[in-house]
Amino acid sequence: MLHLLVAGRSNPEIASALVVSVNTVKTHVRSIYRKLGVANRVEASVVAHSLHLL
Repeated sequence: MLHLLVAGRSNPEIASALVVSVNTVKTHVRSIYRKLGVANRVEASVVAHSLHLL
């Protein structure tokens, strides 16, 4: 999911690609933000790259 998030996909696009609900995506995105200590997708991308998660 992090790859899709960083690639700029919207929550509905991620949900469709992973065959899950949009609410599931929202839950996972919030969890990713919390674990990375960020507040948005741009920050998540920067931190994920700096931690070599991608």
